[in-house]
Amino acid sequence: MLGNFEYSNPTKLYFGKDSLSYLQGELAHYGERILLVYGNGSVKKNGI
Repeated sequence: MLGNFEYSNPTKLYFGKDSLSYLQGELAHYGERILLVYGNGSVKKNGI
């Protein structure tokens, strides 16, 4: 048994042509330093 714990995984998804325009505003909620985790260079290929 794992014991007592709380798990929260809020997710917000943006779809559509201009969905990347929301990224700057969303990241501002988390401060100046964040960690983005991605795989196989997909973020680089998309130009994000």
